[in-house]
Amino acid sequence: MGHNDDDHFKSSHAAAPGKGYGNENDDGANGDSNEKHRNNVGNDEGWLSDFLAHLWNPQLRKAFTKLAWELLPDLLQASSPPWMQSIELTKFTFGKSPPKLSTFDSFKDSAKTDDAMVAIEADVSWHSDINVQLRIKPIPKQLTFIPSALTTLVSNMVSFTAGIEKLHVEGRIRITFDPLVDKLPVIGAVKVSFVEQPDTVDFEVSVMGGSTLSGLIPSLKAWLVGFARDSLINMYVMPEHWTYRLDPTIKDISVPAGMLDIDILEAHHIPKGDYLSDSNPYIEMFMRASQKRRTTIQPEGKEATWNESFKLPVHIPETQKLELILYDHDNIGSDDELGRIKIAIRDLKDGELQDLWLDFDNPKEEIKQDQRSQQHDAIAGAMKRVKAREAERKTACKVHIKLKYHSMNKEEMNAIAEAQSKGDMDLLYKHPRLKSIAGQGVITIKLNSVDRLVHPTWWRGGHKHVKVKCVFAKDEKVSQLKRGTRHNCRIDETIQLEVTGDKESGDHDCDDIVIEVHETKWWQKNTEGTMVVSLAELKKHTKMAGKKKLKHGNSPDGRLDLEMSWSSYLGLDDD
Repeated sequence: MGHNDDDHFKSSHAAAPGKGYGNENDDGANGDSNEKHRNNVGNDEGWLSDFLAHLWNPQLRKAFTKLAWELLPDLLQASSPPWMQSIELTKFTFGKSPPKLSTFDSFKDSAKTDDAMVAIEADVSWHSDINVQLRIKPIPKQLTFIPSALTTLVSNMVSFTAGIEKLHVEGRIRITFDPLVDKLPVIGAVKVSFVEQPDTVDFEVSVMGGSTLSGLIPSLKAWLVGFARDSLINMYVMPEHWTYRLDPTIKDISVPAGMLDIDILEAHHIPKGDYLSDSNPYIEMFMRASQKRRTTIQPEGKEATWNESFKLPVHIPETQKLELILYDHDNIGSDDELGRIKIAIRDLKDGELQDLWLDFDNPKEEIKQDQRSQQHDAIAGAMKRVKAREAERKTACKVHIKLKYHSMNKEEMNAIAEAQSKGDMDLLYKHPRLKSIAGQGVITIKLNSVDRLVHPTWWRGGHKHVKVKCVFAKDEKVSQLKRGTRHNCRIDETIQLEVTGDKESGDHDCDDIVIEVHETKWWQKNTEGTMVVSLAELKKHTKMAGKKKLKHGNSPDGRLDLEMSWSSYLGLDDD
């Protein structure tokens, strides 16, 4: 696997074994060099893998096993597919085979900001005799037309155990010593991450129950691999990282190298997420796991129009990719993935608008290929695959987007690093270019439910049809229409509002987030109530949650259960 050569690094070979690495007057020793040095020590580089093997058995192995038991149970249940009622981790052991490291690079970088850092990169190869067992209960929890007791009974009767063995991971990791300080121990913190998503994440999946359940293996494995990449590994792909602070006063500074403007316009030929109806599509986009954006959910259909705009900070343009995932929103269980696209930021020209039509891949195609591989007639299977590809090309799901990347210079990045370290937003408002984006960010509103509504009169029916509108300045988004009872309604939808104005531009006249709850009938629309939240108050607390009372509507006692959060593009907030 090749290593990542950032544009501002100049590669050079380290001194040969047995020769000196230079004296105190060398450029590499006085802190002014930004060179990236390849470790060219031949057979001697195996010592680090040997050292890791000694740590692995048993200390590191036990520590990672303990971490897995802390993280996996909740993550598995939260990510379970719609056909699962529950999934329980019943056994987990890593095995005694340690990861092996090779192809080392070491480098020092102070090209982006004045704060220097030293890092080591290495290819990692891991063949682990892992042993994992999962107890799975199929059939969703919330089938409204089936009594819950009957659903639970049937699910318990058909539950089964799945096993995971022979884990294989191939990737590249970076260990960063950042920042470097002028006092012992010199290293302020150690950060560990994957440089990119690993090239290989694979394992064997078995189902205990004989040949009757063997048909579940391709679908189950596809979901487990996706879970491993999206819910586990993504948490540690650069610029995400695991951090250990040697100096507890050190702040974890994360300075963007640029900003990416994203316009999600429309999509055609949207596939079905299930056999019963067309999809209710929305798109999730991210470059790092902690900074995700999503469009609104569109009505059922094979076409969708959004015309929604987003911004995402770019921290490492040399390696980061914009990932777009198309989902079908499902009121029962988790949402179905319909396809995904990855776009390398390094392929975008700085300051140039890209108007793109892109094809989503089909996540179910790999499952179908696994199932076809089990057929005995190889020729017939090959012909079916050719025909399937031809049909897919004609009806591939396409999305229309616009992208524009803006890079930042070293002066701007230094200003952001200083503002983050001091926690002083005013430093950015004084900067001629950064002041326009200093206060920008995203408001995330998770709408759970609304209750205590005034019930409709008998002649209007016994149910309410409710939608929620969220507004900030010029950004206005509306939830799907939901059918509730006479007094309550589940919403279960997340809406994001982009804050793109600044203090001086006057782009917005107020500082309020307005949320309106409407009951909708075909002949009229009634306002059940409104709630207003100050953006300044949300910035102060970062997160707000609970049941908030509705005002100025037909339901004076109505309450909206929601969760709100604020995230600044530059990692800073106003005082």
